[in-house]
Amino acid sequence: MDAVPAAHSDGLLDARDGDAESRSRGELYESLQSDGQRLAVRLIRLLHRMADSSGMNPTDFQCYTLLRVSGSMTPGEIAESLCLSTGSVTGVVDRLEAHGLVERTRHPRDRRKVAVRLTAGAERLAASTAPGMRAAMTALHADYTLEELTVITDWLDRVGTTLDGLTESRG
Repeated sequence: MDAVPAAHSDGLLDARDGDAESRSRGELYESLQSDGQRLAVRLIRLLHRMADSSGMNPTDFQCYTLLRVSGSMTPGEIAESLCLSTGSVTGVVDRLEAHGLVERTRHPRDRRKVAVRLTAGAERLAASTAPGMRAAMTALHADYTLEELTVITDWLDRVGTTLDGLTESRG
């Protein structure tokens, strides 16, 4: 028995339901590739705009964002993550420290190393660089079911793991 295609609020049929009018797997892969590339460009553009509004250059803002997402890191880990030299990272951390956004501390497991972490007040910058982002993202996802959100989060996790693997294989 054939599944009945699901209609969405935009009137389009759900291509996952095997509808004869839906696009082929190859067409969907092509769309994922081109849409993914456009998304990457949009994210880069957003990062640059957020950096501008924060008063930082894009590299410093990337480091700030990396620390927000990853937590405390060594300068070497930051360098590896952002594809920078350790000397460049020293300059980035110096600038972030001068803005009161990060602090250098002893590494919790290796006293020979330094760890870089956000200061207690560093989160204030996130809200000011992209006002309304949280509300916009919440509204974007409001019409998805919990099951669909689960698929989306799984997909994002898999994409991240795949991208990390591609990055590591080129390092």
